[in-house]
Amino acid sequence: MEHGEGFGRRLLVSVDAKSYGRGDDQRQVAIQDGLLKVLDEAAAGARLSRAGWIRQGAGDGELAVLPEGESEPRVVDDFVRELHAALTRHNHDRTDEAWLRLRMAVHFGVAMPASNGFSGQGIVAVSRLVDSRPLRAALAATGGPLAVVLSGRVYDETVVQRHTSLAAADFRKVPVRNKEFVESAWIRVPGADVHAHDLGLDVQDDGGAQNGRDTGGDTAGEGGAGSEGGAGSGRVPSPAPGVQNQFHGTVHAHGATFGNSFR
Repeated sequence: MEHGEGFGRRLLVSVDAKSYGRGDDQRQVAIQDGLLKVLDEAAAGARLSRAGWIRQGAGDGELAVLPEGESEPRVVDDFVRELHAALTRHNHDRTDEAWLRLRMAVHFGVAMPASNGFSGQGIVAVSRLVDSRPLRAALAATGGPLAVVLSGRVYDETVVQRHTSLAAADFRKVPVRNKEFVESAWIRVPGADVHAHDLGLDVQDDGGAQNGRDTGGDTAGEGGAGSEGGAGSGRVPSPAPGVQNQFHGTVHAHGATFGNSFR
């Protein structure tokens, strides 16, 4: 393949089912059937054509490369709303253990045809996002059927710029560290307040977001989303060096210096 051949940026959607590996054979069949059913229903309800999506199945999930011209705001807004509704219908009258619960990631990036599917950093990014610890924690903590994560670019260009009906305050900024992938992303759980739940995050972004709520700063931090060492990168600053002295009993220390002495 010549340089540049096959290069292109596309809207990417990755979906993964929770607890697939824990089910027996029949449960896994039911998850796969239910997964395709709710995705098809959601696309139809959002007026999207899944027939034109290039889909790569993985049993408990799906990676989709959407064609040029597919509406990004409609995927972020309508498709997610319809998917949540389809999951709610699907899970009706089912026990909690039989619920179909999904994680979904949306990203816009490089996707190139390859001998075993697709390659490109966009494919890597959306795959890391859907498998990220914060998204898994959000789905588990809220108890809902769906948790969604948007990459910084998708969030900035669709939600922040008001190309959807979604409120920016409904999203929570989280640091995502998954293998070589280190960036900030935005999580939303339809029907739940994602800010009210402990996602096991001990990081406070200093790029305008505190405890995951945007306070008016640059959503990606200085240097862009996930810039290493920059604001919004999710890195925890190292504590300042210090000395701690502990004494037990009577201490006679005439003329002594406790702590550091510089001469």
